[in-house]
Amino acid sequence: MNKKANKTVLETILDWSADRPLWQRDALRRIVTGGTPDDDGVKDILALCKKEHGAEGIALVPAALEAAHLPTAPAGGESIALASVGDIAGVNQLAPGQSLPFEAAGLTIVYGPNGSGKSGYGRVLKRACRARKAGEIMPDAYNLPPPGKATGTFSILKDGVAAPPVSWTDDGKPDAVLSAVSVFDRDCGSVHVQEKNEVAFRPFGLDIPDDLAGICQALKQKLGAEETQLNAARDPVFDKPRWNPATPVGAIMSALSHDTDFAALEKLGEMSTDERARLARLDEDLLKNPADAAAEQRLFAGNVRQLIATLDRLAAAYGDEKLAGMKTLADAARDKRAAADFAARETFDGLSIPGVGGETWRALWEAARRYSDQTAYPGAPFPPTGDEACVLCHQALHADAKDRLGSFEAFVRADAELQAARAEQDYSEALAAFTARQPDVRVIAQARQRIALQNPGLARKVLRFVASADFRRLICLRALSTADPLNLPPFSPSPKAELEALAATLEAYATELDEAADAEGRDRLILERDSLTDRAAVADFLETAKKEIKRLDDLRIVRTCITDTATNAITKLGNDIADNVITPKMRDQFQSEIVRLAAEKVRVEIVRSGGQYGSPNYQVRLFANPKAKVHLVLSEGEQTCVALAAFLTEMATAQHKSALVFDDPVTSLDHRWREKVADRLVEETATRQIIVFTHDMVFVNDLHDKAVREAVPMKLVSLSRGPAGTGMVTDGLPWQHAGIRDRVDKLEKAAREARNLYDANDEEGYRDAAAKIYDRLRATWERGLEDVAFAGVIHRHRDYIDTKNLKRVTVIEDADVETFRKNFKKCSDLVDAHDPSRARDGAVPPPDDILADIKTLSDWADSIRGRQNALP
Repeated sequence: MNKKANKTVLETILDWSADRPLWQRDALRRIVTGGTPDDDGVKDILALCKKEHGAEGIALVPAALEAAHLPTAPAGGESIALASVGDIAGVNQLAPGQSLPFEAAGLTIVYGPNGSGKSGYGRVLKRACRARKAGEIMPDAYNLPPPGKATGTFSILKDGVAAPPVSWTDDGKPDAVLSAVSVFDRDCGSVHVQEKNEVAFRPFGLDIPDDLAGICQALKQKLGAEETQLNAARDPVFDKPRWNPATPVGAIMSALSHDTDFAALEKLGEMSTDERARLARLDEDLLKNPADAAAEQRLFAGNVRQLIATLDRLAAAYGDEKLAGMKTLADAARDKRAAADFAARETFDGLSIPGVGGETWRALWEAARRYSDQTAYPGAPFPPTGDEACVLCHQALHADAKDRLGSFEAFVRADAELQAARAEQDYSEALAAFTARQPDVRVIAQARQRIALQNPGLARKVLRFVASADFRRLICLRALSTADPLNLPPFSPSPKAELEALAATLEAYATELDEAADAEGRDRLILERDSLTDRAAVADFLETAKKEIKRLDDLRIVRTCITDTATNAITKLGNDIADNVITPKMRDQFQSEIVRLAAEKVRVEIVRSGGQYGSPNYQVRLFANPKAKVHLVLSEGEQTCVALAAFLTEMATAQHKSALVFDDPVTSLDHRWREKVADRLVEETATRQIIVFTHDMVFVNDLHDKAVREAVPMKLVSLSRGPAGTGMVTDGLPWQHAGIRDRVDKLEKAAREARNLYDANDEEGYRDAAAKIYDRLRATWERGLEDVAFAGVIHRHRDYIDTKNLKRVTVIEDADVETFRKNFKKCSDLVDAHDPSRARDGAVPPPDDILADIKTLSDWADSIRGRQNALP
């Protein structure tokens, strides 16, 4: 990598990330803005990786690392100092309305025990300023979170001159000004213990490739487990398939992949009735002798063709034209008979007996005619014209009777009657033929039942067609007896075409069965049978296929993601950046810092080693034994010194001298090194502003004493919990931890407040206030004995004796002892350590005496310190 000299490590990483997968760019953003992602963050990154490679149903949207996410160095090398931070909102349980002040030109010590809000302010500074592991700010877990993100206001100085306040919002993007301020805590150290038993030296930004590689390794592990599960989830049916690989369905099922066209398989599962019927035939016929099966198919085809002929006859017999002809004959016979009846009424209207000319009368007349012609008077005319007797009444006919019989015969011989008779004859013959015509029920039933086994739908069509023909016949019969018009319902659609196709199919199938007598033909039918069988089973295969396609797609995504987690490029990035950043000058500076912090106790150096998984290839190793496992050799305190040395090395090579913030840099395990760390931090105030957050009172004392000795401007601030929340700011330390000067200041303030009670003649109130002052004054004399007279050599409850200050004890004189004894006794006499005697009612010293007693303590301490400081 040819890293430009004017680019920072983070800018180099940003440029490099432009060609990386989007999920890695999102991971880089998380690392830069919030430190190493937690388990939930890693899960999100894994989801984004899968989404980038085609996984569906993931709502997360990646946000790539951008220039706005990078902390920026001050313009022109100007240095930034913090004057205060306040107006904090949305941060843990920090109380509103507080302002935390800082000493801009020296040392600020912020003391706070657990639960005081110290960590809340620390998180704000890490999020707002430059920190390796910024972490995450959480709202008050016990109340509804405030709207929006965490906010605050920073009062700052640029190169020692007050600048406009900076309004900060926790939006994940570093402020251009506050980025100059660097924050150190134990998680932010540049030295970290590696899983490979090495202690890596990683200046700011150099750990980012390592964190990214760590994420890649975590993802690879998770993806590997998923791959194993997906491989094990393969359905056993694919090892022993129920389909024939040579069929279309079998070919798809045997070659399923993540992009298999599932619709094509579904399409194959759509089978027509004919195809299902053919499958049934093949299943049955392949079990038989081919010749017998062919004969059965031809017989079936013959039955179908007989059915077709029957349906044709029905269509012809009950067609519109045929039935209309029947209706015409019926109407003609009826109409002509009506005309003949009309003629009869006109002719015989005067007769006394009705019905002459009617149908019954005509039958009687024709019977009389046959009787006359055949029996009574063969060869004679009818009706008789001579002396013959009447064939009906057997009496002689007179002239009127003969005339009447003649008129009857004339009527019968008339045209209207003849037409009516002929029309009735035609209709009668046609009706007899029509009613005699019936469909061949046996042929229809036999064929339809056989068809129903293979094609129920076609069988129903045949039945509906026959029923519609019979219905037309009945409608026609009803219409023949009336003069109403003939309204015929339509035929149901004729199944003739389908029946002809079925017959042709059966005949063709019979031919195929003939050909199946040889092995090749039989194999062809078997393959067709298997193809249809597999298609019929597609419904059973669909869910299996769908799951397998999903499994293969998931497997593809997982394997592609595994490829994406390769760390070669990340390792090269880390190594190249390390080669550019860790110069010989930086290594020399590191050695200098180690000596200042740990003298000769910790002898380590920075050496180049092989890179792996993105880890920068510079390690901290022991001078004496380079192969030793440093993390096992160095104590926690010694590791803290190495981490601080690395951090201060980075700061020493920066182009600006902005503030440094240390958040609990030491712990109780570091007690052997606390004083060295305190000395180094106070020493650094000559170069820049130093702010220390700590809960360790011994460390506070070490910092305080060093700052006093070096006359460094210093501000002591304590944090506590109050009714409004945590982070309540108070100048100085809590009374139990305050030093002599701080306590003297507090006692003087209390004495001045007591004077107000004295002047107001509030004797009871003044007595109580004075008693409290002398109680604390006595305690301060004890603290003076411990801290000043004995020079901190012995502290109550401390687990060691500080012998290096033993010489300072030698300045104590008899006058010092007498002053202590006298004033300590006075305080004890004025303090109600026990229930006082009823007879005792001593006077309380006036305010001026109290102030004088306090001054005595202050002068005593200053006198001893002066002599101690004068020691060679």
